[in-house]
Amino acid sequence: MGDLAKMILAAMVCLVVAGSASAQIRVEPFVKVTMPQEVVDLGTAWGPGVKRLAARLQTHVLANCPFHLSASFRGFRHEQGKAVVSAQDMQVAINGKQVSSVTGRVAIASSSKPTPASGIDVPVDLQVGVKGCEYYPAGRYNGVLVITVMAGP
Repeated sequence: MGDLAKMILAAMVCLVVAGSASAQIRVEPFVKVTMPQEVVDLGTAWGPGVKRLAARLQTHVLANCPFHLSASFRGFRHEQGKAVVSAQDMQVAINGKQVSSVTGRVAIASSSKPTPASGIDVPVDLQVGVKGCEYYPAGRYNGVLVITVMAGP
């Protein structure tokens, strides 16, 4: 009987120590954004006039604090460095909002509270209009979609 009492007392001490240790754990605010890992193909643009290119991406957000997400598109650059499509020759819209391909960004998600434990999906609809394709060297062009994450109210 004495051994049983000692084991119960030891277990209670362990639970008390574990409880006090967990009370001192400090969790820093975080926002985690996951994007598709594959390359997104916007299609082909050629010839005169404005050519419309589009892609829809799904981002996943997990946050334990309030957050804001914004998106911007940094334009097209020839993969061999032969040319950069001028901002004057591009029209960019993200989630239906017009944005400058040089300095602009648009809000795509905002929350005043944390996400559920499973996170949330945030769609990003990128639409790019390109004109003057006949004046740029032929070939593949790459662009950069930038997602900016800010924690806070």
